[in-house]
Amino acid sequence: MRRPIFILTVILIYSIAQAQIITERIEKLPLPSNQEWAYPVFSPDGKKIYFTNSSYNGIWEYALSTNNLRQITNAPGSGYGFTFSDDGNHLVYRKTTYDEKTRERTQELYQVNLKTLFQKKIASGSDISNPTFVKSNIVYSSGFETKNLEKVKLSNETKVIGIENTKIVLLHNGERKVLDPYGNGSYIWPSLSPDKTKLVAYEADRGAFVCDLDGNILAKLGSVDAPVWTRDGKYIIYMDDRDDGHFILSSEIMAITPDGKEKYQLTSTPNVIEMYPHTSPVENKIVCSSLSGEIFIIHYNYGERKSNESQN
Repeated sequence: MRRPIFILTVILIYSIAQAQIITERIEKLPLPSNQEWAYPVFSPDGKKIYFTNSSYNGIWEYALSTNNLRQITNAPGSGYGFTFSDDGNHLVYRKTTYDEKTRERTQELYQVNLKTLFQKKIASGSDISNPTFVKSNIVYSSGFETKNLEKVKLSNETKVIGIENTKIVLLHNGERKVLDPYGNGSYIWPSLSPDKTKLVAYEADRGAFVCDLDGNILAKLGSVDAPVWTRDGKYIIYMDDRDDGHFILSSEIMAITPDGKEKYQLTSTPNVIEMYPHTSPVENKIVCSSLSGEIFIIHYNYGERKSNESQN
């Protein structure tokens, strides 16, 4: 009796190990064509999608259950790097304006109540970083100083604060950490793993990599652009874009394992240039925008990949 049970166990383990990420279907959001929509992200509960336009001017909200579209703000530059409170009730964005006469830049942070759309100014200056929420506190940098850290000193929260002076800034157990895994590197696109033990980011000259929270490099992924984790941390989703030095010619959404050993193509659409993916925190969904200003949701799952399986 023991031998059949052992064989069945081996088969089950093998099947699970062989499960690959696959695209089930792709849907296009029914959005008006008066804007080139871009850079979509899921809300913390996965029920809404927020995005901006190709110029980052304004933020819109799309409710998946009702197909309702509403504008949150029309502030210039607000679509670049906005973020949500953990409960999804508030959003914080950075407004950027320029004085044409003096050529001086002014940046302002605003917190928005997403139920009432009431806005409150948080800070103003000439050099303010993209903000983030830590619990209910808004953390941001002005020049070389990180603001509001004293309010989260007792928090055991781990969050990426952002990029400051080309380096990754992390909040871990109430302490501010600056990560420079390659030494004198220039980084973009930092993303924290769901279990909050690893980061994926992109270094300008060396490409994407995975590191631990001390900056030790665990895997080098190469040309993996705009990387983000799936909600279970099994894969990193990214865009595989090609250009001629001036224009983007093609881009597909891809998946790669955190060790860089397995890679899968999730879209195969020669006439659509999919870019800047973001993953749902609660469902097997990926949202992305196209170069022509459309927004798509990719529904994925795990299973055996057939050789003739369609990716469309």
